[in-house]
Amino acid sequence: MLVSVRVSAASPCLPQAELPAISGPTLSLSGNAELQTAIQNAAAGTTLLLAPGTYNLSSTLYIRTNNLTIRGNGGSCEAVVLNGAGMDNADFGNAPHGIWTDAADLQLMNLTIQNFYLHGVVLNSGAQSPTFNSVQILNTGQQLVKGNPTQYGVGVDNGVVLNSRFAYTNGTPQTDHGAGIGYTNGIDIHAGDNWLISGNRFENFHTPDSSSWWWNPAVLMWNGGQNSVVENNVFINVDRAIAFGLMERNGDVDHSGGIIRNNMVYYAPGQFSSNRIADSDGAILVWNSPNTVVAHNTVLSNGNLNKSIEFRFSTTTGAQAINNLVDAPIGSRNSASFSQSGNLTSADADMFVDAATANLRLNSSAIAAVDKVSVSEYATTDIDGFVRSGAGKVDIGAHELNALSPPNPPTDISGSQL
Repeated sequence: MLVSVRVSAASPCLPQAELPAISGPTLSLSGNAELQTAIQNAAAGTTLLLAPGTYNLSSTLYIRTNNLTIRGNGGSCEAVVLNGAGMDNADFGNAPHGIWTDAADLQLMNLTIQNFYLHGVVLNSGAQSPTFNSVQILNTGQQLVKGNPTQYGVGVDNGVVLNSRFAYTNGTPQTDHGAGIGYTNGIDIHAGDNWLISGNRFENFHTPDSSSWWWNPAVLMWNGGQNSVVENNVFINVDRAIAFGLMERNGDVDHSGGIIRNNMVYYAPGQFSSNRIADSDGAILVWNSPNTVVAHNTVLSNGNLNKSIEFRFSTTTGAQAINNLVDAPIGSRNSASFSQSGNLTSADADMFVDAATANLRLNSSAIAAVDKVSVSEYATTDIDGFVRSGAGKVDIGAHELNALSPPNPPTDISGSQL
């Protein structure tokens, strides 16, 4: 039986008190007109501090000045909302996106962006080194975050996404927004190098069988990107969780290098129809991405997928699958090659603290996964940042049951050692 299940949980956003301190000039704002004027006139290095409330945008926020910070001044990321006309509302006026930028060093912090017809945030050529910290982006008609390329292999580099939530709260878009119904991702980065996506939640990126698009990765790094790190995230009821590369290219790779580690991926039982299951591949994809490491992830597919992790295309060489805890096979096709060690493919819900809410931390009954493998240099800490026990053997998957507290930072480091 096909069921529609949406799981939500506490936001990963940090309380304002735990966010980095504000530095440089600050403009305190409390209305749409003030916000638009400030964005047009603020000097580089300015923090735009938004008072709590809902800002119903009649125009996209076009950011052309380098090194601006847009930050909510509420207690959490839910207190300040940049709101559109609705993700399926074609009468969006001058606000198809929440934010569009070609400026470097943009920081978005402690706010929510939601209900836009196309994208929550568009990063265009020039928007290098963006930072998202404690941001919610919800319910957009296409990609929630879109990083556009200048050409193959040239895009927005050095992005950082931390402590944020990307979700559909009442289903994916139901209308065609120009590329077919269901054309969406959480974070879609073309040709980006050196991105870090860490400590976030991705929820309900699952399109119905009637959609034109069935298999949209929640995180997609491709079109010549390299050295992405996607770690410590939770994915709930997504068609695909993470893809490094997606297609074959004549003589080129779609992605290269990078690490996928310490992620938890959960699918509710009965989420996919039999046709969808038959057409499925994996939760984590390494397609045309050589030298990529997939280490210490936990995937509970509950029968929805043919594979948990898949390596694809002959250009995928030097890849590794290490110490992953999954309930579906790890495999390859189209002549991809990878090495594997320490993986366990017989996970079940009883091993976890609360599988139904996607809390895939190990419980004391998970004896098949506890203290079974050698520590990997690629994942010496677990999803919570704790040091893997290292007492001869460590646990399989994203969580270390008997982890050690993180070590104190050293106090005697000179600048040349940093």
